[in-house]
Amino acid sequence: MNRTCLRLAATALCFFVLLGGGRALAAPCADTVDLNSPVLANGFAANLANTRNNPSAITSANVADLQLALTPIAKGEKEKRGAPAVTQQAVFLSAGRDIVAINRLSGCRYWSYSIPYRTTLLVGSNAVRSSAIYYLNEGGGKPALVLAGDFYGNYYALNAKTGALVWKRFVGTDAERHFVTGAPQFYAGKLLVPISTKEVLTAELELPAICCKGHGMLQAIDPYTGAAIWSYHTARAATYDTTVRHYTPNGMSIWGTPAVDVARGVVYIGTGQNLTRPTTDNSDSVIALDLNTGVAKWVFQATANDAFNVACDLNSLLLRGSCTEPIGPDWDFGAPPILVQLADGTQTVVAGAKNGVLYALNPDTGALKWSRRLGAGGTLGGIHWGMAADAQNVYAAVSDVTVNKASGLAIGVKSAITQVANATPGLYAVDFSSGALKWAVHPTHLYQGTTVDSIYSAALSVTNDVLFAGSLDGVVKAFRTTDGAELWSYDTVQNFVDGDGNKGNGGGIDSVGAIAAGTDLLVNSGYSTFGNVNQFQAGAGNALLIFRLPGS
Repeated sequence: MNRTCLRLAATALCFFVLLGGGRALAAPCADTVDLNSPVLANGFAANLANTRNNPSAITSANVADLQLALTPIAKGEKEKRGAPAVTQQAVFLSAGRDIVAINRLSGCRYWSYSIPYRTTLLVGSNAVRSSAIYYLNEGGGKPALVLAGDFYGNYYALNAKTGALVWKRFVGTDAERHFVTGAPQFYAGKLLVPISTKEVLTAELELPAICCKGHGMLQAIDPYTGAAIWSYHTARAATYDTTVRHYTPNGMSIWGTPAVDVARGVVYIGTGQNLTRPTTDNSDSVIALDLNTGVAKWVFQATANDAFNVACDLNSLLLRGSCTEPIGPDWDFGAPPILVQLADGTQTVVAGAKNGVLYALNPDTGALKWSRRLGAGGTLGGIHWGMAADAQNVYAAVSDVTVNKASGLAIGVKSAITQVANATPGLYAVDFSSGALKWAVHPTHLYQGTTVDSIYSAALSVTNDVLFAGSLDGVVKAFRTTDGAELWSYDTVQNFVDGDGNKGNGGGIDSVGAIAAGTDLLVNSGYSTFGNVNQFQAGAGNALLIFRLPGS
């Protein structure tokens, strides 16, 4: 028995690092969730400013020492979604329809809660969909909660100690189409929940229904009761337009986590494209909302006249009735906006869009300070899931890939992810005070003996002087923030067995990417929503990989 096992034997179960991955002996935890345990990582973006910069013990000097410790498997799933919330003692994670609490060191299980099963023909089955599990523990007599949203627009608050349901509520207004992908922020009694419309996908499936009625929302709710405090709608209720013969306005989903500007009392959000024409002046935009009322203060639109839904990707004109010409580029803001502090004490809102451009905005007015093109842009980015920032730089991943999004949804056969023309995929460090490029790296990998570009679509994260990036081919890497030098690499496309004996595997890394927490690095491996397996994408997987510094 090693030192770690001896240290844990009295409270839980020891783990052994085996060939091919970590494995824990299966059993429920002997202790219970400790609500006094310090929080190490929480939410999609790490803090109110959305910097995805999380404090940890990991530095450029020791990152190469990370060792795989645990590999919890989402049994039967094809994707691993949602950033875990992490305390010194516990990890709160999602696995398909389950929200689970495990011991961070041993992997033993404290509790598990399953959201209701639901499925819709051709649309999909229910799952914990939000891009992070949120752990709320204010103290002061208020209950500690674990919060998450699902594919059908329901939000759940669970007792963090027991996993018991505290409340459940549908947070949208469109029961058929609203769902939750973005993760929330919490401040001053308000849980800010971003809401999207599935109609961007279902428009090709709902024939002969007339498209498109859905739009995005940001809803502020009381996290302890689920009661709505205010709602911001990206569009008024759609009405039938006899000229264009469909419903309008529509679209403008809110895919990413809002940023909270405490000093100004403002919430910053990014919006998606319109689904059909005529377009609006707040699609593909960064919007500042009043934190207390949800009223818009300013709008910065990056791409005008962008109308797209997946029916536009169908070859049959008969089935493309939900698409309006000309077809937009689908260049929305999926990555959360970031509020950064400049050396002179002023602030800037930095946002990156799927068009491959970084924008720096005046937080008081929304006026453009500077912009820098990093990529050519594509339907899957450009800048896709998220950026990170430290005291000087913003770090952006550029994917520059596209895919026929209609394939695989209605006909069951996915097309391959392909690079766009003039693609420049890679990782970029940009000085956020001036927009100057500090460095760029363009990693590659071998596929069947051929060198191809590695595609970075997943959100980046920073801790100390280390930048973490996961690629669609399933490799997670660490880079030094000062110069982009590669420090560590791990191929997650392997077979794993978790402490319950569940067999699984890693796959493509997308969505949340890697999260540093204390002495650990947590990586979700497996993503297959768009595109089949090819030279760029490893595809399906269902493993959470927890790496740990030795001796911790």
